[in-house]
Amino acid sequence: MTIKIIACEVMKEELLRVASGCDIDFEFISMGLHLHPEKLGEELQHLLDGLSGYSRVILAFGLCGGAARNLKAAGFVLTIPKVHDCIPLLLGSTASYETFRSEEKGTLYLSGGWMNGDRAILSEYDRIYQKYGERKATAVFSRMYSSYRRVLFIRTGSERESFFLQRSHQIADLLGLSHQITDGDISFIEKIVKGPWDTKDFITVPSGESINEWAFYEGKLEM
Repeated sequence: MTIKIIACEVMKEELLRVASGCDIDFEFISMGLHLHPEKLGEELQHLLDGLSGYSRVILAFGLCGGAARNLKAAGFVLTIPKVHDCIPLLLGSTASYETFRSEEKGTLYLSGGWMNGDRAILSEYDRIYQKYGERKATAVFSRMYSSYRRVLFIRTGSERESFFLQRSHQIADLLGLSHQITDGDISFIEKIVKGPWDTKDFITVPSGESINEWAFYEGKLEM
């Protein structure tokens, strides 16, 4: 079986670690596209349309604001986790995510991958700060994150985790939020790479068919 995984760069380190020794092709997409779900969907379909020679293509994404809606498989089986974003993937399951969500809905989830891109929170703050000054940058971020109450940093075993943890504390201080830490669980990521791609946790569509958005809700807890 020839497999390709197209993934968000947020999970790049975890996916490559799990896939060590596996014969799998990877392609990673900038986390910045999550700010524009329509563009993310267009980019994913463009990549899918250009593929050949694979029996299965796995999208290491969630529904992601509708970006995965109607993505079409062409010449291969297409598989995607039955989640709305990558947080359940980092926590190991939707049930685990729901536990944290029930504790505090206003949670800003962070991991090393979330803070490693050019669209990361502190990078965005610095960009606005340099252009408009501290007062404007602080006001913008206060509005953007006004509904949040805490930062929850997810440990995933990153080589630079102590650095990223320090940065997550800085983000909490910047936004005036409490800060908590939890251990991640890469079992879901292991299933993305190695299977089984069961119907409980994955949506799989045959060649010529498209991802149905409602499939993300089947058999799941209310989001």
